[in-house]
Amino acid sequence: MDSSLPSSVAAGGLRAGLAWLTYPVMMGGFLALTGWGLQAGVNPATLAIGLTVGNFFLLVGLEQAMPREPRHNLFRDPQLVNDAAHGVSRQVLGRPIADAIRVLVVVGSATKLQQLGYVGLWPTDASLVPQLLLGILAWSFGDYWVHRALHAFTPLWWFHAVHHDTAEMHVLKSGRLHFGEEVIGGVCVPLPLLALGAPPEIVLWMQLWTVFDGNLAHSNVDQRFPSWAHYVLGTAHLHWIHHAADRRLQDSNYSGSTPIWDILFGTFNHPDRNPIDRYGLEEAYVPAGFLGQLAFPFRAQRKPPTQPT
Repeated sequence: MDSSLPSSVAAGGLRAGLAWLTYPVMMGGFLALTGWGLQAGVNPATLAIGLTVGNFFLLVGLEQAMPREPRHNLFRDPQLVNDAAHGVSRQVLGRPIADAIRVLVVVGSATKLQQLGYVGLWPTDASLVPQLLLGILAWSFGDYWVHRALHAFTPLWWFHAVHHDTAEMHVLKSGRLHFGEEVIGGVCVPLPLLALGAPPEIVLWMQLWTVFDGNLAHSNVDQRFPSWAHYVLGTAHLHWIHHAADRRLQDSNYSGSTPIWDILFGTFNHPDRNPIDRYGLEEAYVPAGFLGQLAFPFRAQRKPPTQPT
């Protein structure tokens, strides 16, 4: 009798059990750390950096221990250096520009609205949980329409194509954004939340939620959900469909935090009904090198490359 069979079955059962826990433990754990840090008076910038770095490296480890797709591996990805470089450039170039523009827009708009007698609609007297739920709805609403615009309008697509030009999925892909896309999203995505008058701590919660959720959605970590959860949560299964090479599938599942807006506006694809054979772009028109990728969206405005229809 093969004595290894029971141990292999047990190992498979343990792995499956852990896969069901990945999302709730990672999201719940890091949200709990966020709440603890804010209650303890930790500097918000320091807290955000610490949790972002910790979340990233924990997922890197989990990808090696329990990969969802063994063929995908961060350390064997030929785009590894480029992915990391885009993550740095969006922080060094994209985010400061976006923050500066957003401050100008928000401060200017707030001053004008105050002159007109506008009072923010945000329920500041409510407890944290309903404020977070409202925050997720408002943030994901902005994210949905910005993301959909990046796919619908060709001049914007050239920036977003850099994010989609990847044959492998892993946690580093979450930060693979052209700095120009970071400016677009950084200015526009928070606007519904800010228009409602959300306080700074709720904006911080949403920014960190996006980091934790986005890292999980791109990560190559085995995660399992009941079928109904894909109608509620922004699961990795939904987002991997969005990264399929098939443009029909790419143009769906836009909203990261919750699929509610995709369901309401007809762009939802459930993973049970949409198998994926490969990821990336159907045509390799994005340059392979980092500097070429930085220049690509600007050059494409003048001379668009051929892309499938």
